[in-house]
Amino acid sequence: MIKKALTLIVSMILLFGLAACGDSTESSTDAASGSGKEVMKIKLGHVTNDQSAIHKGAVKFKEIVEEKSDGTMEVEVIPGGQLGSEKDLVESTQIGTIEITIPSAAVLSNFVPKAAVLTLPYVIKGENEREKYKTFVELGKSEAYKEIATQAEDAKLVAFPEAIWWVGDRHVTTSDEPVKTPEDIKGLKIRTPDATAHTEPFKIMDANVTPMNISEVYYSLKSGTIAAQENSVNQIYTNNFHEVQKYVNLTGHMSQNELPVVSLQWWNTLSEDQKKIVTEAMNESGEYMSELQLTANEEELEILKEEGMEVVEVDIEAFKEATKDTYKSFEDVLGKGYYEKIKSAQE
Repeated sequence: MIKKALTLIVSMILLFGLAACGDSTESSTDAASGSGKEVMKIKLGHVTNDQSAIHKGAVKFKEIVEEKSDGTMEVEVIPGGQLGSEKDLVESTQIGTIEITIPSAAVLSNFVPKAAVLTLPYVIKGENEREKYKTFVELGKSEAYKEIATQAEDAKLVAFPEAIWWVGDRHVTTSDEPVKTPEDIKGLKIRTPDATAHTEPFKIMDANVTPMNISEVYYSLKSGTIAAQENSVNQIYTNNFHEVQKYVNLTGHMSQNELPVVSLQWWNTLSEDQKKIVTEAMNESGEYMSELQLTANEEELEILKEEGMEVVEVDIEAFKEATKDTYKSFEDVLGKGYYEKIKSAQE
């Protein structure tokens, strides 16, 4: 009798254990609401901090997806590079470890070569950031721009041509003298990120280019190891470069933007309705993020002035002329004539 009773107890324990395990799967029913709906769990990883416009845009994406899907799709936003660098995150998206990431065009170009066109000097037309953003929105609807999305699929990624996530123009800051013309760049010891898209225009202008991780820039400027750097207004302000630089020279030589991508492997598991939800959410959250960033860039430039930086208007036409042949260094990557197609699509 005792043996039979023990056997019965062990069987019941195993039964309850298996039932409990069944409730812990990621694609479980929505037990909390009692709705019985299947919930799709989605991971979105990015590298910026939780105060950035990019993170706020990612949170908006989450809200839109969850609302439009009536809670059947649930997005977990993981900021701050917790899952790795931008390059790591793109690779994780390729293999489906995570579903979504939001890299810069420069980083994505390592996987989708045509994306490099967006990093070239003055490739986006406009007199200021808001004009360039509007141009970019229209460019996203063009057949030329959609070639980037087509090539993304070869890299096992899905891109969204009309999802414009604007970061802003990059400008040169200096410590000793203002920069007004390309002549002032000659011999200037300037830091750039370690990527050809960033180094090549300055090499063409005969600068003394020093690629460096952004975490090293502040102390290198302070010690005089370098005399200048180039970055967006937001990065200049949030990294406190105004403490060790005197001039922000409005070169606007690169318009930086992010290109959200999702795993092609995951995308192919979605229904047409789910694909529509993700696409609409990516476009709408991009608009939200871009407006936040455009406003922040305007406000932070005023703060830099208040903090003592001198804002210098430069000879933009001279800089355009000096860097006009940069694209030739990228023709093998882009494909001959692609740069011209992107320029023509803006006319």
